[in-house]
Amino acid sequence: MPFPGIPDDVLAALEEPNPLDEGLLRAAVAELAEPADAPLRTILDHGRLILAGNRVANLCGARDWENLIGAHLLDAVRAAAFVPTDARLLADWGSGAGLPGLVWAALFPDKEVLLIERNGKKAAFLEEAALRLGLLQVAVLRGQGEETLAREGLRPDLIAARAVEPLPRLLGRLRRNRVRFGAVALLAGPGFEAEWERLAPELRRSWRLAARHPYELPGRGRRLVAVLKPA
Repeated sequence: MPFPGIPDDVLAALEEPNPLDEGLLRAAVAELAEPADAPLRTILDHGRLILAGNRVANLCGARDWENLIGAHLLDAVRAAAFVPTDARLLADWGSGAGLPGLVWAALFPDKEVLLIERNGKKAAFLEEAALRLGLLQVAVLRGQGEETLAREGLRPDLIAARAVEPLPRLLGRLRRNRVRFGAVALLAGPGFEAEWERLAPELRRSWRLAARHPYELPGRGRRLVAVLKPA
C-alpha cells in the first residue's frame, strides 16, 4: 500500500511542544546556527510532519513531542556538531523519518543531503516532507543504499547511519559492495564499543575507527558519533 500522504487534519490538530523540551532543542540548535530561529522552526515543522505522518505509517517510534524531541530531534542536532565543515555531500543511509538527514539539511543549507530509503512508504514521506519544508538541497533516493549510490554515480563525503541495522551487517555491506564515500558517521548508543570489539577480526581490520565523539541527551544518557573510514 502506498503512503497516503501526511494528513492535514491531524497536522492542524497537533498540540505545541512543551516549552522546556523546545528550549532544550533551541539551545542545541543555537550552538550550530546563529540566529537559531529559522532552522529551529524548520526542525519543529519536521517534527510536526513526523507526528502527523506516524498516524498513517510507522515512521519512527515517537508518538508525542517529549519522546520525539528528547530521543530523536535533539539526538540529530547534537550529532550535527561533528559533521565536518568541508563535507559538501551528506547521505542519510536508511533515512526513515528523515533522522538525521532532514534535521541536518535544516542546519546546513549550504550542504547537499541525500536521503536513502528502500521502504516505499517512508521514501514517499521523505519526498513530501522535504517539499513542505522547502529544503531544496535534499534529494530522496529510493532503494538499497549501495545500489542507489552506484546507479546515480554519487560519492558522499559522509554517510550517516542511525539505528539502521546491526554493525557487522552494515559495515560488511559497505565494504563488500565497494560503496564510494569519504567516511561513515554512526549515531550510536553506549553499546557501540562492545559491538565494535565483537566484530570479526577480518571485518574490523578493513575499517579504521577514526574518531569517537561522545555527547549526552538529557535524561536519556550517553550517545556518540563514531567516525569510521576504510583501512
